[in-house]
Amino acid sequence: MQKIRDLTLVRRAGSRLLVIGCDSSASIGNKPMDAVQAPPDIVGYYTARVAVMEVLSIGADILSVVDTLAVEKHPTGNEIIRGVQRLLDEAGLTEAHLNGSTEDNFKSCQTGVGITVIGETDEERLKLMRSVAGDCVVMLGEPLIGSAVLEQEARRCSIRQLQPLVASPEVHEIHPVGSKGAGYEAGLLAELNGCSFQAVPGITEKLNASGGPSTAVIFSAAEEKLEHIQAEIGGVMEIIGRLFPLRR
Repeated sequence: MQKIRDLTLVRRAGSRLLVIGCDSSASIGNKPMDAVQAPPDIVGYYTARVAVMEVLSIGADILSVVDTLAVEKHPTGNEIIRGVQRLLDEAGLTEAHLNGSTEDNFKSCQTGVGITVIGETDEERLKLMRSVAGDCVVMLGEPLIGSAVLEQEARRCSIRQLQPLVASPEVHEIHPVGSKGAGYEAGLLAELNGCSFQAVPGITEKLNASGGPSTAVIFSAAEEKLEHIQAEIGGVMEIIGRLFPLRR
């Protein structure tokens, strides 16, 4: 068993691996004590999105999505679950993939959501530590937070774009961009592959911007493959830097 990025990998018989990811949300919803007021279905959708994208990005097929909701089943829990199911529909998953629990013993005054995603893959499909010096690091989508997430949907990386990106043999690795920003993820990608990351000039602000609910991903690939990847995947892509050998 090993923990890499925000994922836990559990090695099974032969070359099979379980991949486990999770995410949580607190005090965002329509309860009286929620700090940020938002529709419960939106909370469910974007909390599930983060964990699902983490597991998909490493090359795993999703086996189960589990929601642990610190709210009553009706009406809030049902609305959150509706949002989670909408995300699963986009990923080509069914209601059978979803399990979970709600809090019906006590009245809840604040929203709490936990999502755990369990996937499975094979060693040869694992998109991990496959980048090499000379690769470009590219951002697909843009880091968005707050109201921009809903207002600029066309600028985010969708699940339907992520899936063919994962399937492409020309793409070496993929990291969803979280709250620490694309620069952090690019540095981590480089470190995992024994390289250093050098950003292109003039994009420091973009590299440091929070990716919110993973509205962007970064990926590594050879520069000569990027035109074909862009044609296959579409979306907003931008080279943010390159990988170089570590200086000794």
